[in-house]
Amino acid sequence: MKKRYVTLEEAEKSIPEVGETLKKIIQLSESISILQSIEISYDNEYDELFAETKTNKEFHKLSAELHKELHKLINMGCVVRDINLGLVDFFSRFEGRDIFLSWEIGEEKITHWHELAEGFEMRKPIFEIYNE
Repeated sequence: MKKRYVTLEEAEKSIPEVGETLKKIIQLSESISILQSIEISYDNEYDELFAETKTNKEFHKLSAELHKELHKLINMGCVVRDINLGLVDFFSRFEGRDIFLSWEIGEEKITHWHELAEGFEMRKPIFEIYNE
């Protein structure tokens, strides 16, 4: 899939939709984890086969929905860094190079950025690049 670059303004405008989509992804991920952790004992092979089929069907339904929501974010220019934290980066450009605008669920706006080879812990305040 081709990178989609966004400006700071475009990224911030998309935050409400990105946040709602991330919340759905977090819920789906938690549901999948719960489903995978269930252990049931069965009285006979038929009950086991029926339950496994039903469980697998639900797992695949949840997985498909999760991937649909992830692709929605990708199409918006997001790179999902951590589902559990609700952390995403947006591809952007600054001084002729690619950078990431970094956002975490719960933040009202984008306040940090980092180089592509750097991670969350190397985030820098956004004013460093937009107020020079």
